[in-house]
Amino acid sequence: MAATGVLALVLTACGSSNAADDVTVTSFVTGSPESSAVASEPATSSAAASTSESASASTSASPTATQSGDGTVQEGVAMPSGFVPTKLKDGEKPPQFIVVSFDGVGWHEKWQHWFDVGKQVPFHFTGFLSGTYMLSDQTKMAYQGPGHSPGNSSISWNSPADLPVEIQDLNQAIDEGNEIGTHFNGHFCAGAEPSGNQWTTADWNSELDSFFSLVKNVKANNPGVQMDDLKLTPDMVKGERTPCLEGKAEELFPALIAHNMSYDSSFTETGISWPKKSPQYGIWRLGMATFPINGTGKRQITMDYNFYYTQRNADSKGVTPEESAGDQAQVLATYNDMYNATYNGNRAPLILGNHFNEWNNSAYANALTDFVVSKCGQPDTYCVPFRDLIAWMDVQDPAVLAQLQALPAEGA
Repeated sequence: MAATGVLALVLTACGSSNAADDVTVTSFVTGSPESSAVASEPATSSAAASTSESASASTSASPTATQSGDGTVQEGVAMPSGFVPTKLKDGEKPPQFIVVSFDGVGWHEKWQHWFDVGKQVPFHFTGFLSGTYMLSDQTKMAYQGPGHSPGNSSISWNSPADLPVEIQDLNQAIDEGNEIGTHFNGHFCAGAEPSGNQWTTADWNSELDSFFSLVKNVKANNPGVQMDDLKLTPDMVKGERTPCLEGKAEELFPALIAHNMSYDSSFTETGISWPKKSPQYGIWRLGMATFPINGTGKRQITMDYNFYYTQRNADSKGVTPEESAGDQAQVLATYNDMYNATYNGNRAPLILGNHFNEWNNSAYANALTDFVVSKCGQPDTYCVPFRDLIAWMDVQDPAVLAQLQALPAEGA
């Protein structure tokens, strides 16, 4: 059963300056577990984010599994997902990693859908949690975003009845070996100023302080609501994706370091290449790639909402099931193009950004489901959270990893 209230589904602004026809779009959609209706149109269009740091930029049992993603992983020690990071032997190809993530993660039925997929194939993912989902419309004053008034948020709040369901879903995600990162809190994007592009390091620190406080104090902040203890602890949260992919790395990354975080998945890259650390800050840069949409040659950021905007201008009105099926097939073909290019090429990880959604008659959720079911568990292929990818890179010989990072990007 779905939670009874209406949770906010966040459309992340996904943009890049890597190609002239890339579009950055910010939109806020409220989705109901009882309905697949999309409630609003794209709200704004703004300048694209840059990839530069200065711009806006086989499983086995293990005695002790680790939640680490900060360089402390030991070779041969299983991650919570069961994935065991091992060092490449001479002449051995790296695995093909597929890293699926979801922004916001506030819809019970969608949590359960992806848990069910994980029962069909070896699939684990990262959920970037919006901290505001740890409050309700009755307790929202406990949050104040940088430069905003208390209780203000660009995404909706839970109802008190939704909170215990969300806690249960988060706990199940952790129990089943998935990773939880942060999508910060109020989702303030261009048009809801000050947004991430204006935030300083002090602002990002404040926003992260709020996130961790909301997670730690979810019970105390919601008196009278009966819920399980939340199993998510600060040491588990190693990475993030900023709302609308906004922000400047030189302001954001010091705040990540201050909160013992090791990766960012906001700033996009041209083509699919092996991730690198920020030379200045040592933060792993795990942003999505731009890659040609199947049959068009148009370069596209590998996120569901970007497909939706490109194919349907982010509007499902009047779209027939047959048209949606065609869109779904194109997205699935693009995913397969990406997989074939990397599996037969540089073996760089596929980083696929998503939301819990039913846009375009579920074309994007269906395409991702079909792709995951067909590829996860195939030879030399591992569908893992960001945490596990970092663990694998951490245990490699630095010279070998540098060789991989020097390979040309696929689809650039």
